[in-house]
Amino acid sequence: MTDDGRSDLSLLIDEERPGPSHHRRRRQGPGRRLFAVLLTLVVLGGLLAGVFYGGRAIMGAFSSFSTDVPDYEGSGRGSVEIRINSGDTASEIATALLDSDVIASERAFQNAATANPDSRAIQPGLYSVRMEMSAEAALQLLLDPASRVTDLVTIPEGFTVEQILPALAEATDIALGDYQAAAGDVAGIGLPGYAQGRLEGFLYPSTYELDPEQGATQVLQSLTTQFTTTAGQLQLEERAESLGLTPYEVVVVASMIQSESRIDSERPMIARVIYNRLAQGIPLGIDATSAYELNKPGTELTTEDLQNDTPYNTRINLGLPPTPISNPGEASLEAALSPAVGPWIYYVLEDEEGNHFFTESAAEFEAAKAQCDARGLGCG
Repeated sequence: MTDDGRSDLSLLIDEERPGPSHHRRRRQGPGRRLFAVLLTLVVLGGLLAGVFYGGRAIMGAFSSFSTDVPDYEGSGRGSVEIRINSGDTASEIATALLDSDVIASERAFQNAATANPDSRAIQPGLYSVRMEMSAEAALQLLLDPASRVTDLVTIPEGFTVEQILPALAEATDIALGDYQAAAGDVAGIGLPGYAQGRLEGFLYPSTYELDPEQGATQVLQSLTTQFTTTAGQLQLEERAESLGLTPYEVVVVASMIQSESRIDSERPMIARVIYNRLAQGIPLGIDATSAYELNKPGTELTTEDLQNDTPYNTRINLGLPPTPISNPGEASLEAALSPAVGPWIYYVLEDEEGNHFFTESAAEFEAAKAQCDARGLGCG
C-alpha cells in the first residue's frame, strides 16, 4: 500500500493509462473474461481437429505405398490375354490387368512400376499373362518379349508383291483373298507420295512381329511404314535429287540391283553399270525385268521372251522399266543412292557363289560370258 492508501497494482495501472489525447482502456468484467476463455478453447479445438484430420490425409497418401495394398502372391494361374495400347500409362495398364483379375489392385501395380524404371519400356500389343499374379510378376511378364502374342513372318529381300502376299497369308490367320483385296485398295495402306499408287517396291523386306488381331490392310501398312522409315533414314528423297533422279526411279534401280546380285559388296558396282548405260544411251539388258513381267525365273526365259517388245524388255528398250521389279532391302537402296565409281558397262556371273565379273570391254565381256555358259551358270 502507498501513503495515500492505494495498492501497488493500482499505481501500475495508472502508469499504463494513456495521456489525454488517447482513448482509455475499458476494464473487462467477469463475463467478458469468460467469453475470451471460451473463444480460446474453441480456437484450440479447431486447431486440434485440423491436425487430426490433416494427419489422417497425409497418412492416407503414404498408405498407398504401404504393405497393406492388396496384392496377390506368386506367379498366378491359368492364362488370359490383355492388350496394351500405344501411349498407355501405368495407371491404364493397371486397370486392364485388374479388369482381367491379373492383379489384386491397381495401386500394387503402380507401385511396382514406379519402383522399376524399365516399366517405361512396355511395348504396345497383345500379351499372354496369368490370373491372380503378384503385381511384380505381372510387370516382369509385360517386360518379357516372349509374352507378346505375335505372328512372326520374314519377308526376304527381292520378293515381289505376288510372293509376299501368300507368305503373309501363311504366317497369319488372314486369307490370301483378304490380302489381295487390301493390296488393290492402296489408298489406305500408307504408301509414300512418290510411290505412284503402286505397292511393288514399297513392301519392305524384314522380319515382322504382327499383331494377330490386325487386319490385312494393317499388316500391309506395317511393311510400307517400315519402308518409309528406312527411306527417311537413308534420306532417299534428298539424295535422289542430287543424282538427278526421282525417288521412284531410285526404288526402280534398287529393285533391279536387288534382283541381279545377292552379294552386298557388288551392289554399288551394279548400280554404276546401270547409271553408265543410262548416261550412254545403251539398253540396260537386265533380263530380270522381262522375267518379272512374265512371272518366271530368269533362267527359264526363252529367246522369244527376250524378243517381246514390251516396256519391261530392257534388251530392246532404252531407260528404266516402268515399275520396280521387286522389293529391295536397305543395301540395294543404299547402292542405288551411292553407286561405285568405275567405267563398267558389262557384268556377268563368274561362279556358283554369285560373284560377277565387271568390265567396260565388250570383248572381255563376251569371253567371260562364254566361260559362264561353259560352266552352266545360266548366264543368258
